[in-house]
Amino acid sequence: MNILDRLIKKKIGLALGGGAARGLAHIGVLKVIEEEGIKIDFVAGTSVGSLIGALFCAGFRWKEINELSGKTAWKDLVEPMLPGKGLLRLEKLENKLNKLVEGRNLEELDIPLSVVTADITTGEEIILKEGPAARAVRASSSIPGIFEPVMWEDRLLVDGGLVNNVPASVVREMGAELVIAVDLNADRIKNEPPRNIFDVIVYSFLILMTNFTQHAVKQADYVIRPDLKGYSYYDLKKRNELINLGEQAARDVLARISEKIH
Repeated sequence: MNILDRLIKKKIGLALGGGAARGLAHIGVLKVIEEEGIKIDFVAGTSVGSLIGALFCAGFRWKEINELSGKTAWKDLVEPMLPGKGLLRLEKLENKLNKLVEGRNLEELDIPLSVVTADITTGEEIILKEGPAARAVRASSSIPGIFEPVMWEDRLLVDGGLVNNVPASVVREMGAELVIAVDLNADRIKNEPPRNIFDVIVYSFLILMTNFTQHAVKQADYVIRPDLKGYSYYDLKKRNELINLGEQAARDVLARISEKIH
């Protein structure tokens, strides 16, 4: 019997937060969840959390997601566009993910997945539970100013980090009785000024997200916060380090849970 089963037998929800390239740390968290035999009943994801969540909910094991990440570079996910509503588009990401999940809709995945986005026009939080999984992830990952927004029915959607970067409340509303959340942005105060336009936009995002995140994590029973201080939001080369930090943080949380049991 695994640690969480010994603690309490309830439906478990996993909330995967946004953080661009830092999202590789989610893979380490999934490794621990899999090795400990923790059954996840619901998943909610924002931005890169929705990407990792979609693969997990489609049946990919942590090792498979790890292998995919090792074969993926930014050029495989993004492409430049004429200046308009963004500098880059994520059509490549959408197409690649669509093939991996075999064209499934959110409601057709093995584990229920909710994807958090924001309506750039109204500022509303839009939670996607049905429709093309790959397009939903693209919308949730479209950082305003960098990536082109995504048209979804009659709404123009962007990165859900604007409104709910750690969607613990969303996964609880799905029916989770015990919520585990992963926050990739615990180091919100930076020691160095931004180096380029991408840093400027990301730093601005972090300022917006601070208050939202502090409120959001209160909806979780346990929060996993990998120590990602100094790690970039767009450097994919430190994949192994990020995965290891995610694993370490997850094991630390499970150790604290185990101490409570004993």
